[in-house]
Amino acid sequence: MNAEKKAIILQEIDQWRNGRLLPEQYCDFLENLYMDKPRTTRPKLISLSSIQQGNLRTWFLGFGISAFVFFIGFYFSLFPWPLQIASSLLLTCLLYTIASLQRPRSKRNAYLPAMTGSLLLLGFGVWMLRLQGWDGELPRVALLGSCMLVWTSAGFFLRLPFLHYCGLVCGFLLYASLFRYWHPQASWEELQLLWLPLCVVLVWLSWLAHFKWPGVSGVYFGAGATAWFMSEADAYLLRHDTPAYFVWLCLAKLALAFIILFVFRKKWITWVAS
Repeated sequence: MNAEKKAIILQEIDQWRNGRLLPEQYCDFLENLYMDKPRTTRPKLISLSSIQQGNLRTWFLGFGISAFVFFIGFYFSLFPWPLQIASSLLLTCLLYTIASLQRPRSKRNAYLPAMTGSLLLLGFGVWMLRLQGWDGELPRVALLGSCMLVWTSAGFFLRLPFLHYCGLVCGFLLYASLFRYWHPQASWEELQLLWLPLCVVLVWLSWLAHFKWPGVSGVYFGAGATAWFMSEADAYLLRHDTPAYFVWLCLAKLALAFIILFVFRKKWITWVAS
């Protein structure tokens, strides 16, 4: 069997492993059949079996991370603001590093430290703004921008689609906050002009990404679908100013979305499935 066919088969086995379609030991057995040099399976550092078996490295790592989080949380209010930022970023980077080490073995195991680090970054950021008395619009925008950059980058490089999607949604909130600051009296029609072009751009990026980064294509398509309804969410949740017959307008837009999805189903399903 040539090397190209072996690479395709090994890629399929890796997808079975990440999707939990076959047990781990079966995937290891099939992978060793098609690899030129069979790999030796190492016990996972973080797994239920390692915890149950009393793996000292796992328990010491869990104790160290828990103690570090407790120490930062207990003294966080006493830190000056540069140290608060540094400690938050340090803790987030530590959890992202653990996620990067877990990602080649299991996507599901990588999600726990990655999402924990993301939530801690947001939580410590909100806490720091309250402690320092930074109640203005600019500090909140800076926090949203920081979370957007960190979450999107981590989701892309760690190949964690949901984290990548959360980063894009955080970018939506930043986009909506800035536009509300510049145009607080925007009408529903102006909000459509604000969000629908962004929806088109994200769907176009989904089509473009499925050629080079297949795992990212579904993320941008989901973000584009979210942007389709962001004008209504902006008017209802952020501005509290909805037009008459708002429910009927939302239903009409939902029906239009289903019609578009049905007409182009053979195209966008290929992007998402890739």
